[in-house]
Amino acid sequence: MKVAVVQIAPVFLDKTATWQKLKTYILDGVKQGVKIFTWGETLLPGYPQWLSETNGASFDDENQKLAYNKYWQESLTLDDPIVKEMQAICKEHEVMLIGGISERKSGSVYCSALKIDFDGTVLGTHKKIKPTYEERLIWADGDGKGLKVHPTPEGKIGVLNCWENWIPYPRAYLHSLEEFIHVSLWPGSLGLTEQISKFIAKEGRYYVIAASAILRGEDFAHLDTEEFPFKEQMMKKDVHKNGGSLIVSPKGEVIAGPLLNEEGLLTADINMDLVIQERQNFDYSGHYSRDDIFELVKN
Repeated sequence: MKVAVVQIAPVFLDKTATWQKLKTYILDGVKQGVKIFTWGETLLPGYPQWLSETNGASFDDENQKLAYNKYWQESLTLDDPIVKEMQAICKEHEVMLIGGISERKSGSVYCSALKIDFDGTVLGTHKKIKPTYEERLIWADGDGKGLKVHPTPEGKIGVLNCWENWIPYPRAYLHSLEEFIHVSLWPGSLGLTEQISKFIAKEGRYYVIAASAILRGEDFAHLDTEEFPFKEQMMKKDVHKNGGSLIVSPKGEVIAGPLLNEEGLLTADINMDLVIQERQNFDYSGHYSRDDIFELVKN
């Protein structure tokens, strides 16, 4: 089965234009036989990079309020027309989509991994259980409801957002559900993806699809400063995120990527047999577990 990462820059804070761009890559991948597509953390409508570069913690700041409002406006709900179009593509071409969105509810937004099945069914979202550092200024805490795996022809697939992948508990919980393909969504940096992707692939004896985005100063050029006051400041830096998408085998070996500082479709063929072969000597949720000593419970 062929899987893919769509590594692109968002049309920042424009979910419709970003989706049109993402869709082009997906439909091109369909022609190449890709069955599972992934993309980076909150690509729709973009990772909130301005927080770390504009004193995002400034309380009751009018410019931060304006930026948040624009981000909220461009975040998605599960009945968004974009999601409906994604469902139609999945159903028509029998593909699965797993990728990052900013999901809104009431006046809050969440860092979510959207999951749509091969028949077009929305499998739900997994909301990031703990946003990292300045991300907590914009994303609310998620929950455990989306910590699930889903069947594919080459084994069950699960997903975690960014630094969730560093937390042993959610990793172990998904592994205990017989996860054979692990998707990790990242905002975009080889420094984030490279080492941990190889480590958790080796640890879990599963495939790891590390999906990132890129973000450049030029990607802010189209914005209206009345809605996003930090446009000029963000444009001063050439590269904010350099990508770093890659795909790793159950042996911990990189089989595709890393893709750096460019947009593209990164693909690899995966085979469940290799997962089983590697778990012959180590399966920490199976014959290498000690359930009589340790207990893992999700609330």
